[in-house]
Amino acid sequence: MTNEFMTDPIPGSDVLISGCVVRFSDPEGWPSIHANGAHISAGVESVRVNPNNGRLQVIQTLTDAGRNPILFAMIQADETLSGRGIIGGASGGTADTEYVLFDSTQDRALDLREKEDRMRIQGETSNVWLGWVHLAAPLDQLSSRR
Repeated sequence: MTNEFMTDPIPGSDVLISGCVVRFSDPEGWPSIHANGAHISAGVESVRVNPNNGRLQVIQTLTDAGRNPILFAMIQADETLSGRGIIGGASGGTADTEYVLFDSTQDRALDLREKEDRMRIQGETSNVWLGWVHLAAPLDQLSSRR
């Protein structure tokens, strides 16, 4: 290991898993949390389009990066969006995460403030699957490290 923040694998008892499905079925293409008996939303407070940059923004219930450091954040476009050439990338990971949605057929990031760009992702079953894994405590305080 090269520094104090690199470690051996962390047991499942020392991590917190959050995630949700974001659906773009609104006729105007606005995002919403898709939660029902088959789709659970865990650790997510809300979703919106960031009015400053047009990215998908997800507000999480974990808000203290010092207490619950991020291990990883992910985004996966579903088969509908993948078929349209939409991919995504995460920025941030605690409190709120912003996702850039990129249209690979147009070779550009989408600006979800713009209706034309929202229509690229709008659909009855258009989803992105989001997930985060955080540490349950700071690295030096994990039960597996005591």
